[in-house]
Amino acid sequence: MSHLVSISDEVYDELTMLKQMKSASYTDVISELLHRLHELNKTIDWKIMISRAKARDSKFKGKKEKIDYDLIAYGVSRDRS
Repeated sequence: MSHLVSISDEVYDELTMLKQMKSASYTDVISELLHRLHELNKTIDWKIMISRAKARDSKFKGKKEKIDYDLIAYGVSRDRS
């Protein structure tokens, strides 16, 4: 199925250039560009991840346990303590 799309001359020139470089169809070039845009939107910055983790932490109502890293480093089981 095909649809008619109206685009500017500059966009058409860029699509034609990409089409010739990759020796692919316009459909393949456009779908690749859309897929690339979708992948860029998946990228999350560390600042966003840390802020979300802190927000989840502030809402946590359960028991908070302090981690003893020395026990972990020396392989001491917490079950025997």
